[in-house]
Amino acid sequence: SKECQQHYPTKPWLCFMSPRMQKVIQTPYFMFNSKYDSWQLNNELQISSWDTPEKQLAVLKYGRDFMEQFQPVLDNPSHGGMITSCVCHGCDWKSLVWDGKDSYQHYADWFYGKTSGMDAIHIDTRLPNGNGTIISKYCEPFSYSISATL
Repeated sequence: SKECQQHYPTKPWLCFMSPRMQKVIQTPYFMFNSKYDSWQLNNELQISSWDTPEKQLAVLKYGRDFMEQFQPVLDNPSHGGMITSCVCHGCDWKSLVWDGKDSYQHYADWFYGKTSGMDAIHIDTRLPNGNGTIISKYCEPFSYSISATL
């Protein structure tokens, strides 16, 4: 959008990426995403396995950075979202349950106006794969060889 490009006049391509454009989107939207998106970890972070403490720390930092970039969604009460800790891309959103409802039920509540503001934002704050409690063929394994005190 022209509004986004005004923020980045010498780097308009940044407006292609969600963290930049979500600041200027006027239309309400509901965001489904993993804070440990496996495609993003592999292609952006350039880590395809997380088998060392250093790589695991990088994955955890990526999740924290994702949540910082998610802030514009939180700041706009017309938006909604479901953020999972499942390490996935193309997640099985129907099977991901938070606060007693699956992702699509949360979306429907937001779409039909039953929830708004922070009540329409559902964030799994746990470490990857729900601290190891989410068992799904869609969640890539994440072994914990680092301290849980991160």
